[in-house]
Amino acid sequence: MTVAALQRRALTRTVDAVRSLLAQGEVPASALDGLEGIQSGGLWSERGAVLVATPLAVALADRLPDAAEAAPAVVSLLSDVRAAWLRVLRARFTEMSERGDVAALAEAVTGAGDLAGALVAVEAPSLSPTPFGELERSVLPAAAHEAPAFPVLLRALAATAGMADGAPTPQPLPDIVFDDPSTAWRPGRLLRLPEATDTAPATVVLSGALDGRGGEGDVMRWALHHPWAFLLAQMVFTKEAWEAERVSGGIAFELEPAHLPQFQRPPCVEVVVTRPNGEEVRCGSLGELVRRALAQLGVTLLGHRVTASTLDDRLGLVVDAVQRRGVWRFEHGTGARHPAYAIDPAFSDACYRALGSRAFYRLGSPVTAAVRRAAETWAAERIARAGAGTSGEVAS
Repeated sequence: MTVAALQRRALTRTVDAVRSLLAQGEVPASALDGLEGIQSGGLWSERGAVLVATPLAVALADRLPDAAEAAPAVVSLLSDVRAAWLRVLRARFTEMSERGDVAALAEAVTGAGDLAGALVAVEAPSLSPTPFGELERSVLPAAAHEAPAFPVLLRALAATAGMADGAPTPQPLPDIVFDDPSTAWRPGRLLRLPEATDTAPATVVLSGALDGRGGEGDVMRWALHHPWAFLLAQMVFTKEAWEAERVSGGIAFELEPAHLPQFQRPPCVEVVVTRPNGEEVRCGSLGELVRRALAQLGVTLLGHRVTASTLDDRLGLVVDAVQRRGVWRFEHGTGARHPAYAIDPAFSDACYRALGSRAFYRLGSPVTAAVRRAAETWAAERIARAGAGTSGEVAS
């Protein structure tokens, strides 16, 4: 299907599919008929009947101030559309120059960034309507040649500068097998943010759901079927295994006194790492540890500019779920012990029996190792920053 035909047939459906791909990580391959030329940009790969977004698609959206602008950025990779939009942009630059608007021109030149070379090479700048008006109005504030479209148009093309030349074909990811975490937690995989229910298809992308994915009758199976439950289960499993070594420090997941009444669904969980010499380092929030552990694994969070604070806002939902299911347990603390979360003893036992021993303990060991590496590296960074007189905080 050509781009011109796309405007007449199924335009709305195709644009919606682009947005779904960017938001959910996968769509049926047939949903993007007519946009095959974009695939060379490396934003998605084809796996059977499914198109799967890549980490490059997340990075593209993160370069833009609003996730909604990712759709025109993707469309800009269609060669005919890109050529037409470059002609419009170049004409806008010329217009600003001719009217002597130095401030606007300087801002636009700065915003163009790596797109500057392509703009200079435009041979026939024009502010005439392009042949893609219907498509433009579906992804831009106005048709491309109209002034209100200019800021979004510039950001979309600047964000994709260089991508139009193609990117290496992503390596296909294996099928996700619930009782083999090594198939799921590997470089290139996308993980949706936590949701109580996530009804969108998730065959290649890791679901954000906390219910409804399977294994409802058994806590170990539930943890293995739900990625966020599995990840937080690995956090407290790492804590237990680390502390069992006795001579090499450990990790704690604590609550500030002000958050004690909200222990079932806390707004933030604090991570404290104990180094081998006994020194305690108050590193930061659970959200930041999650980000660091996922980076160790090469797993990318599917969301726009996801920060540790963004994650902390969502993780309360997961902490609530893993407590209700008997994976985490809250300990109020006595004496010198701070209020903190630990692994539920029954779940700890399950980690060394049958399914848990094989799937969670042995096949999940790369995740256990990633959590520990992330914590140790983070603590070392905080110590270094404190030593340099910056904002590191070391617990007494």
